[in-house]
Parts: sequence; C-alpha cells; structure tokens
Amino acid sequence: MAHRTEAGALSPSDSHAAAARSDSDQTPTNAPKTEEKPPSRPKRIWTALGLDPVTLLLMFKGSLPPTIGIAIYQARGVQQVYGNTGYLVAITSVLALCIMPRGKFLQNLAINVVAICLASAVNLLALFCVVKARTESTPPGPRSTIPTYNATASTVCAIWLIFQTYVINAARASRPQLQFAVIIYSIFTIVLLTYGVTFPSIAVATAFVKSLLQTFLTGMGLATAVHFVVFPLSSRTVVMKEWTGYFMLLNGSLKAQLGYMASIADVDPRKLREEHERADEHAAAKQGKHAKPPKSHTALETPAALKYLEVRRKLVELHTKIEGDIVPAKREFALGKLESHDLTEIWRLLKQIFLPILGLGSMVSILDQQAEERGWAREDGTDEEKLARHQQLDNLHFLVRELQAPFSTQVANIEQAIQHIMVTLELVKPPKKEKQPDEENAADSSPRPGTSAFTEAFKTKIDEFYASKEKTLRDWCHEHGVDLPDDFFHGPTSWQPPDDLLRDESMRVTYQRQLFFTLYLEYLLWRVSTSVLDLMLYLDKRRQDGIFKRKRVIFPGSKTLYKWFKATFGREDLSHEDSYIADWDVSGAQAPFLGQDFDRKKDPEHLPPRNAREKVGDALRVVPRFLGSEESLHGARVAAATMSVGVICYVSGSQFFFLRQRFLWSLIMVAISMTRTAGQSIMQFGLRVVGTVIATIGAYIVYYIVDGKPAGVIVFLWVWIFLSMYIVVKHQPFAIAGILALVTVIIIVGYELQVQAVGVKAAESNGQPAYPAYVLAPYRLATVIAGLFVAFIWTIFPFPVSESTIIRKDVASATYLMCHFYTIVHESVSARVMNTGGDINIKGTHAYNLDKARARVFGQLLSLLTRLRMNTAFSKFQVQLGGRFPRHTYEELIACLQRLAIWMSLAAYTSTTFQPRAKDGTLTEWSSDFRQLLSKLTVNSNKITSLLSLMSSSLANAQPLPPYLDIPEPFQFVKLIESVDKDILSIRHLVEPEYSAFAVLQIVSQRINNDLAKLVSLTQDLVGEIDFTFHALNNSSIQSIASSSESSDDKGKVH
Repeated sequence: MAHRTEAGALSPSDSHAAAARSDSDQTPTNAPKTEEKPPSRPKRIWTALGLDPVTLLLMFKGSLPPTIGIAIYQARGVQQVYGNTGYLVAITSVLALCIMPRGKFLQNLAINVVAICLASAVNLLALFCVVKARTESTPPGPRSTIPTYNATASTVCAIWLIFQTYVINAARASRPQLQFAVIIYSIFTIVLLTYGVTFPSIAVATAFVKSLLQTFLTGMGLATAVHFVVFPLSSRTVVMKEWTGYFMLLNGSLKAQLGYMASIADVDPRKLREEHERADEHAAAKQGKHAKPPKSHTALETPAALKYLEVRRKLVELHTKIEGDIVPAKREFALGKLESHDLTEIWRLLKQIFLPILGLGSMVSILDQQAEERGWAREDGTDEEKLARHQQLDNLHFLVRELQAPFSTQVANIEQAIQHIMVTLELVKPPKKEKQPDEENAADSSPRPGTSAFTEAFKTKIDEFYASKEKTLRDWCHEHGVDLPDDFFHGPTSWQPPDDLLRDESMRVTYQRQLFFTLYLEYLLWRVSTSVLDLMLYLDKRRQDGIFKRKRVIFPGSKTLYKWFKATFGREDLSHEDSYIADWDVSGAQAPFLGQDFDRKKDPEHLPPRNAREKVGDALRVVPRFLGSEESLHGARVAAATMSVGVICYVSGSQFFFLRQRFLWSLIMVAISMTRTAGQSIMQFGLRVVGTVIATIGAYIVYYIVDGKPAGVIVFLWVWIFLSMYIVVKHQPFAIAGILALVTVIIIVGYELQVQAVGVKAAESNGQPAYPAYVLAPYRLATVIAGLFVAFIWTIFPFPVSESTIIRKDVASATYLMCHFYTIVHESVSARVMNTGGDINIKGTHAYNLDKARARVFGQLLSLLTRLRMNTAFSKFQVQLGGRFPRHTYEELIACLQRLAIWMSLAAYTSTTFQPRAKDGTLTEWSSDFRQLLSKLTVNSNKITSLLSLMSSSLANAQPLPPYLDIPEPFQFVKLIESVDKDILSIRHLVEPEYSAFAVLQIVSQRINNDLAKLVSLTQDLVGEIDFTFHALNNSSIQSIASSSESSDDKGKVH
C-alpha cells in the first residue's frame, strides 16, 4: 500500500491533523475575507462526528473479525470443532483490538495469548481439584449421568474463582497494559469455573478446556489475520501521520500568536472588560434561574487569545501522544525509509522547536499578569495612576506594532521551512512550480520548499531577521526620546544616555523591562528558526546519504527488543501507555512510573539487613506490603463483587437456576466493569446501561428485520458492529461502553445463529434451554445490567475511592516530578555556564545524560498533567458527601505546574546559548563574566528544591505545610551582573546572542518565582498550615484578630 494511504490510518491523529489544518489556515491579520456559503446541516453533522475516510476505514477493519467469526460458524466442520462455544470466537476477536498499530497490536497480542494459555493451564488444575473433590465426596455406588449438586466441588470452584479474580485484578491495577488480557482471562476463568461445578470426570473437564482454548485462540487468529491483511497499519505510519498534524499545529500556533499580537495592538482593557460584563449579563438573563456564576476574565482576554490557548492545548496533547507512540515505532519490524535512530533524532529536533514555541505563547500569561498587577482594566485611582496606566498601554501598543512586521515575515519563512521538512519526509506533495514569464524572473525567484537550495536561502532569512533587531531597538529608543548614533552597534562610542534616564532609577528599570520583553520574544522566534534549520540540515544530510531513495526492511536491534520485552510486562512505559488501552481506564491506574525512590522510602522502623536471616525476613515483608497496597485492595474489591453474584452458582438451592438462566454473564460484566474510582463508576455505569439497552434493541432489529435468516442477519450484524466501532475509534475513554454494546448484540444474535446451526437438541446439551431471540434478549439484558449494577455498588462500597483522592495524589506526584525537573534544569544550566558538561551529542557525557533525563522527566510531567485534567473532569460525577470538591483550586494547581514546567524548560533551553562559540574553545568576555554568578545561585536552587519537596509530601499525605515558609527571592540577574561590570548590560551588546538569552533568563526566573508563590498559596488553601501560636484570649478577641489579619493574607504573603 502506498505510503500516503497508510499514513492516514489512525483516527486520533487524523483528527489532530484536521484541527491543525483549520488552525494553521487562520488569518492573523485584518485582511479582507470573502464571504463563503455556510455548509449544509448534513455536512456540519458529518464534520462534527469526525467521519473522515480514516475513521471509516478503521471502523470497517474493526467490524470484520467478529463478523467473520459468526459467519464461519455456519459451516458444519466449524460447528463440530467449537460446539456450543462458537459465538465466543467473535467476542474474543473484538477484544483483540485489530485496529491498533502493528507494534502495539503485537505487544497486546503477545500478552493476550500468554493470558489465554496461562488461564487454560491454571483452570485445568482448578478443574482437576474440583473433579477430585467431587469424586472423594461422592458416596460409593452407581453414579447418576445427570449432574447433581456437590457442596465440596462448588466450594473448591468458589475458592479458585476468588483467588484468580483477586490476583489478576491486582495485576490489572498495577500494570495497565494488562487491561484486555485480564478481561480475556476473566471470561475464560468464569466460563470454566461456573460450568465446572457439573463436570463428572477429568476427561470432560479436559475436553471443555481444550475446546475453550481453541475458541479463544481462533478469535485471536482472526483478529491477527485482519490486522495484517486489511489496511495494514504500522506504528511508524501512525507517527508519520501524527507528525503531519504536529507540523501543522506548529504553524497554527505561530499564526495564532500573530493573531493575538494583532488583537492587542490597539486593545483597550476597560472596553474589553465592559464587553465581557455585558456578555455575562446577557448569558445570565438568557439562562434565568439556572444561570451559572459568570466566568472570570483576564484584562487582555481577546478572542484571539482564547484561540491561541486552544491551539496550544491541541499542540501539547498531540506532543504528549507522540511521546508515547514514538517508542513502539522504534521497536517494531517495518518496511520503510527511516531507520529507528532517524525517528529518535527527528523527534529530538522537533522537541527543540516545540519548547521556544511554547515560550512564545507564554506572552499571553505574562501580559495577563502584568495587566492584573497594574490594573489596566480599572478606571479608579488618582490622576497619576491613570496617566501611568495610559503610558504603559501606549508602550505595549507601540511595542506590538513594531514587532508585527518582522514577526509576520519570519513566521511566513518558518511556514515555508516546515513545508520543506514535510516534503523531505514525504508527508505532503512538493508544491507546484510556478510558471515564470521569462528567464530573468526565474533566476530572481526564491527556491521552492523541497529543493536542495532552499535550506541555504532559509539560513539567509534567519540572519536577516536577527539583524532586524537593531532597527527595532533604534525605533524603541526614538519612541522614548533617546537617539542613538549611527555607529552605536558597530564599535566603541562615547555616547551616554540622557541625564534624566540616569537619575530616574524607576524609569530605567521600566525601560529595561520593556527591552527585555522585546528581546524575549525576538530571541525565542530566532531560536524557533534556528531549531527548524537544524532539522532541515539533518534531513538534507540524510537525503544526501540516499536514505529516501527506496524502502528497506527495518530490524530493531537486540537492545531494542529487550526493552520491548521488558516494557510488555514491566513498568517502563506506563507514562506513555498506548491510548487504545490506558485511556479506557482513566481511573488512576496508569500513573507514570516515578522511579524506585518515589515508592521505596527509608523505613524508620527497620535498619538495613546485615546478615542472611535479616535479608530473608526483609524479603518476606514484601508479602504484607503487597497485601496492604492499593492494587491489592482493588483486587479484593473485585473478588468480593464477583462472589456477591457468583455465590448463587455455588449454593444448592440456586445453582441450577444460575446455570439455566445464564447468570455467568453477570459475573463477566462485573469483571469487565469494575473501576477504581467512584466518579468514573457513576458515569460509566450510566453509559454502559444505556449502551446495553440500545444494543438489546439493536439485536431485535438485526435478527428480526430479516426474519432470522442467517445470511441477512450476518449482514445486518456487520452493519451494527461497524456503527458501534465508531465509539471505540473516536471516543476511546468511553470505548468499554461501546465494546459492551458490541458484546451484548453478539451474545444474543450469535447465540441464536448458533442454535439454528447446531439444532435445539445440541444447543441444550449443556443444560441451558434454547430460548427464541425475543425471550433471550430480555434475559441477557437483565443479567448484563445486574452485573453492571453490582460492579457499580462495589465501587462505592464499603468506601468509595474518589477522584478527589486520585487527583490529590497525582498532583503530589507532579510536584515531586517538578522537584526532580528543577534539579536537572539547574544542573544543566550550571554545567553549560561552567563548560563542564562535555559534548551533548556524545553518549555518556554529563551533558548527554542530563539532556536525556530532562527530556524523560518533561515527557512524564506533560503526560501526568494531561491525565490530571482528565481526572479532574471526572470528579464532577463522584458522590459528594459533605463539602464540595475544590475543583477550581486543583485546576489552578495543574495550570500552575504546567507553566512551571514550561518556564524551567525554557531556562535549560536558553542556557545552550552560553556555550563557547569560538572555534578554539575560548569564552567570550560576556560568558566569562556570567560564569562568575554561578556560585551565587546555588542557595536559591536548594530552597526551591526543598519547597517543592515539602509541598509534594504535604499533598501526598494530606498533611498541613510547616509554618513560616520562606519563598526564595527571584534571581537578581541584573544586579549581580552589574556588580561584575556596570557596562555589561549596555544596549550596545544587544547584537550578542547572550544578551537576549540573558533577557529570557531574567523573565523566566521572575515567572518561576511568581508561579512558585502561587503554588504555595494554593497548596496552603488545600492542606492548611501548622499553627503553633498560643492565644491567651477569649473567642471574640481571637475572631476580631483573625478578621483584621485577612487583609494581610490577601496580599499573598506566605508565612
């Protein structure tokens, strides 16, 4: 299949690409727009559903295995092999998930096959014990051919069911990649250990296990055949498709940034506030009594700002997804052009583009905070304050208008460069060559993206943009009444700033802040350009090596295969787990693996073991530690829920009723539907019940619309499965509800077709009556809903595990990761400044290890924060007892942590500029002076690390923070550098890259300090602060003092 056909075969990334196209096509300027005819209602519905060709192909592919499984059972030879369990082939083929990319499918297939084989072996042992228990407890004499109740056999079956349910669900809670393997294992076990109470001999038990093993493996085989034959999809194809959307979102983010700059070029925050108030009043009047509290708006919240934030959210989500998808893409066997190390290097270079683009977007939060602190939207105050606010807004308007022209030009250049990259990677077709009227114009035309000369042309444009910094500064100085001589930037000069500027310290600081903000934006856009150039140079080099000339078979190395095997059953990849699996259990099971140090704390009650006896005892302590873990408690909860229904099968008075009315599907629904948190359970219970009811109605339609004729039923069954696959493909967090709808229809329709094929007598040979479809469907519906209800009850009983607890612990984990991340960033900056890290491109050097650790922790942070936002959304569905969950506070915490991650990443990214540029390795004067500051930054670094660690511990254990916390002051870069050399910050050094990098570090350090103070304040709101004060006062006096101190608390001071 052609590359471009395969490249579109993943719906989630295709939706990202579609969104990226719409975002990248927006017009940032005020250019006139031609009026277009609005799309028709059917087209709008089709677009809203996201039914693009890729989604339809995946829905078709996923619908084939169960349909084939039902169809082949109509053959006489197949009926003789599978007996009364033939419809389970279709159910197993659904759970194999053939729509996954190849690398993930093979990993999932390996786990599923191991689970099936293990289930058959363990349950054969269990049935051997059951048969022996029946034999030993049956009195001597003639035995009846009709199965009778045996208390001993039933008890042994119950014990094995409890044990296996507990173990596999504890493993499921600990290893999210075992999600569907555990479901398949549960179905296999429940079928055997419910029917097993009637097995009279080991021969019957062995034959049934063999038949069931063949059935499940056949389902896996059908899914495997469809996966490799029908629209084959590799993990690297998925990554290439996601890269297409990623490049478009990078372009869209830059254009949205331009749109935001255009929107604030003449903005009036007061008028903007009035517009927001009028809109909120109109919305409240329209909603009437059910009106919600008005949203809080920032002073510069323009539609363009909201548009940019939406584009950035999509970019971060897609970045997080690619971070996980790149791993299986490197590990699989594939036919392609790029080697595994090429994927790694391209993704590394793409992350170098991602960081400065995020930093550019932080302009929104920086200006919002400035507007809030300086009251730009207020109308009160003295005349001096109003004049100051007016001057500040005028300065902002001038600065933005001054930057618009060079930024627009450079963003257009970057867009062409990204197109060049996409053409080189064969993600898009090369642009058509424009016809030139004559040879002279053809010679003057710039190279097209995709040609060999384009990279050099783009490099020239980068130099031109960098040189435009001088003009921007001259215009800025002229606006503020400062005229610079012509040779100011090109050599020594005796020019001095005006006397009033030297005397007025506040004016100098204000101008310096404006200058630094300008340099911040210019520097980051320049670094975006240089990072894009680095990727272009790498791809051009690989093209010269001939890697894009032909496809070749890609074999992963032995080390890669070892990592793949380790990740299959280990905890290595939990932070980047496949969304087709992990997103279906967003109840807190798939937390990122934070390392051994996070889980293995020093035991204050035991010293390290010294001899063999103590080491053996220390090893035995693992057992009670596991039994008391959250995973073990979840397994015990699922086992209790399962036995609350399963006990009906093991009691003499109800065993016959249980087997006859097929209550085993209630047990299966319990095993499938149990979640760890109450909020998700409430929502999922409602969705699954609705889905089951709709599926039952669908079963009636599928079966009776053709009067039960097998050929027609199979066709309409395929149509139903095809439509149901939409939920599985497009709405993965709710995919279990979609799978339950699929399974319910297959249970009803597949069983009826099976009865028609083998006959009523053969179908009733297992003791179950063969009901017609109109009777069977209500029975199936009742048993499935009963199982769902029991699973729901046991999720909140005896005590609910709420989303609140999961969110609190995840925020603590994110703060812990932030502590690690800050330490890595500080060490990276120090190593670069002191030039002690070595070459970052040489494996094993200090710089290489730091960069690798920083990238890993940053990826874990983004993954965890994305998951936190999802769990916060589920928190609104949890059972609320007592006060409300402070969702708004946690949302602010999550946003604050994400901003901190971006600021710290920018600090590390910017520090690369302070490496020596001379070929002989000598340092510039600027670099030498800057390195003298390193020793003065260590104290603040330690304080920030300690503060983050304290907050993580307080949140994890729900304990108050210690009193009198001291938030370190922001790094005083300006004062420290001026203490080394007062002339070092003269604007004549503006042309040096280190000057701009220094401006970025100054702004980043201030933002880190501000967000850190807010993080402490929010944490104190949640967990409180220990109060050791002693008041020898009566209650009224204490209340009076407390009320009078609220004003000081509102200032944000941390005690």
